[in-house]
Amino acid sequence: MNPRMSTKIPKSLQDNLNQLPVTSGVYLMKGNDREILYIGKALSLRKRVLSYFRAEIQGRSPKISVLVTKIKKVDVIETPTEADALLLEAALIKKYKPKYNTELRDDKSFPLIKITDERFPRIHLTRNKTDKRAVYYGPYTDGKLLREVIRLINNLFPIRKCTTLPKTACLYYHIGQCLAPCIKPEVKSEHDRHFKEIKNFLRGGKKSLIDYLTDRMHDARKSYQFEDAQFFKDQIEALGWIRKKRFDTKRPEASIGLSGTMELKKTFHLARLPERIVCFDVSNIQGDKAVASRVSFHRELENKMEYRRYKIKSVNGINDYAMIQEALRRMLIGIREGREESMPDLILIDGGKGHLNAAKEILKQESFDDIALLSIAKQFEFLFTPAKPDPIVLPPESPARRLLQRIRDEAHRFAIAYHRSLKGKDITKSVLDEITGIGDKRKRLLLKHFDSIEAMKRAPVSELAKITGSEVLAEQINRFFKSRSV
Repeated sequence: MNPRMSTKIPKSLQDNLNQLPVTSGVYLMKGNDREILYIGKALSLRKRVLSYFRAEIQGRSPKISVLVTKIKKVDVIETPTEADALLLEAALIKKYKPKYNTELRDDKSFPLIKITDERFPRIHLTRNKTDKRAVYYGPYTDGKLLREVIRLINNLFPIRKCTTLPKTACLYYHIGQCLAPCIKPEVKSEHDRHFKEIKNFLRGGKKSLIDYLTDRMHDARKSYQFEDAQFFKDQIEALGWIRKKRFDTKRPEASIGLSGTMELKKTFHLARLPERIVCFDVSNIQGDKAVASRVSFHRELENKMEYRRYKIKSVNGINDYAMIQEALRRMLIGIREGREESMPDLILIDGGKGHLNAAKEILKQESFDDIALLSIAKQFEFLFTPAKPDPIVLPPESPARRLLQRIRDEAHRFAIAYHRSLKGKDITKSVLDEITGIGDKRKRLLLKHFDSIEAMKRAPVSELAKITGSEVLAEQINRFFKSRSV
């Protein structure tokens, strides 16, 4: 037995505690007759529950000391993320009303989820119940984590975000995160359906956000809604960083796996820990179809919800500096106008000193020159900073160098993929447009289902018929490809 633990723990309870998992979830402390005494959430169930039995913890709180003497067993429910644990904790407290959770039920300062009573409702965080027509969930124990949950729900469901409905569709509609009820009142039934699903989830169902999305993805695939299936797949990947990273919001410097971030702060004398890092890269072939990419890393993991692609509009010919400037300026304007959700702590540019200076000029013009800026050159992995004229070279084993390389490579991959998709769309459109009977809808279905024109060419008539919904059209497509070389 750990010498720091109480010596009065019964063997049966000690064995119970030793078997607790180290994953996130909810713990239920039970007394005699299986009465639930207290319910809590934890990032690590074993670590959190064992802390109650340490002598110094008991000495700090009479309430905990009394609680511990009554515990006979601890049951746990594991969850994929701490955010899921937060929601489940509140649902279980509301259901069982444990004696030692009374302060959570009575204290009006705890945060709640509010769904407004409007024709097209909104979801947001509140700390009071003044609107009796609204629907409330909670209270919850962690306001910061709850904001993250609400942000994820708003990103996952194309529901209304605007406080006041605008007269024209906003950016959320154009990026597929809103149905635009402001200009399309006919979407009410679909909007209501999304909120029905949100409410079912918030009522305390056992499914996590990721489980929910996985089911939706499989359903979309079964019904050949490949665009929807890809959307849900992307959201599952975007949620991955929450599952992978264990982060202490009060002491980020103590977080597991943030060694690269900590080294960046120390090496480059940054004013704050660079939790949010964005990286820009450009891609073009002889200046044709120039694009820029922006990837976002949060606490050293990809945050794909904040990835962006930019078609370069103001630059003719090959001018990487000007392309970087256009993409960076568009992000900064988006931040100023509220279209971007977060301010980066560090901006990374794929390139050398010239790329860095081009970015620095835009930051100054847009009055964002307080954001930390670095560039990383592929040759020798030189790092450039506005504070020093000469490059900085970190050793290959440096966590900061490995982190920056990984972010740079992801930005490069994202830019290349976008550029290829634009080039590929021109080719596929020109070919498919020659086939009589294929409209835009069927064209999208075919392009989503098949990885390439070659795969479409090799597909049997039965598979083409399943996608297009017409055996006659499928045979026509098959004859078309056989009659010519694509």
